[in-house]
Amino acid sequence: MEEKKVFFFEDYFLAPEYVFQPRPETELLVETAIEHIKEYIYKISKPKKDKFVIVDVGTGSGCIIISIYKKIERMLNYLEIPYKMIGIDIDMKAIKIAVHNSKTFNSCVDFILGNLLEPIKKADFIVSNPPYVSLKVKDKITVSDPPHTIFGGEKGYEIILKLIAQAYSVLKENGFLIIEVGYDDLKFFALEELKNEYKKEIFSFAKNIGLKIFPPVNDYNKLERILIFQK
Repeated sequence: MEEKKVFFFEDYFLAPEYVFQPRPETELLVETAIEHIKEYIYKISKPKKDKFVIVDVGTGSGCIIISIYKKIERMLNYLEIPYKMIGIDIDMKAIKIAVHNSKTFNSCVDFILGNLLEPIKKADFIVSNPPYVSLKVKDKITVSDPPHTIFGGEKGYEIILKLIAQAYSVLKENGFLIIEVGYDDLKFFALEELKNEYKKEIFSFAKNIGLKIFPPVNDYNKLERILIFQK
C-alpha cells in the first residue's frame, strides 16, 4: 500500500493520490460537527434504546468520521449511549484506505460502499464534504484529486441538493445535516451570478422541504464554508 500521509485534525492519515486529499478547510467541518454533536448528546444524556448514528457521506480517506470518533467516543461511552458511526463512499479503493486508517487509530467505524445515503435508513447526524465545484471552472483549475470527488455538476450544487433530499428522509427528528460547500469560491472566477444562484438554490430547497437553517460558518478566509441544517 502506498504510504503517502496527509496531516489532518491532529493526526496523519494515509491518503494515496487516488483518494481525495484532506484539506485544512475541512477541519472546520469536523470542528462544527463535534460542537453540535456534543450539544446534542448533552440533551439526550441518558441511555437510549436506539443507537446514536453518525454518517459521513463521501468519506474518502475516512479522516472526517475518524476524527469525530476520536473526540466523542469517550463521552458516548461514559453516558452509556450506544452508537454507530459509518463512512460511505462510492469508490471501493477509498473504502479500503478508510478501513486502513480506522484500524491505525483503533476506531470503531464501519465503512460501506454506497452512493450518497442510499445504504442508510436512519441517522442522528450526517456530515459530508461532497463534490461541490462547478464544471464551469473545470478549465480554470488544476485538479489532482479524482474528478468525481471534486465536481458536483454543471453548476456545482446538483449533488448537494440530492444529499439534502436524502438527508431529510434519513434524519431522525431533530437530527442534523452538516456539509461543506464552495459557492463563495466562485467570486474568484468572476461568477457572481452563479454564486448567488448556488446559495439561493441550496437554501430555498432546504427550507421548502422543511429543514431548519442555521447561519453558515465562515472559514479562515471569511468565506461561507459550512452549512448546518436540522430536521
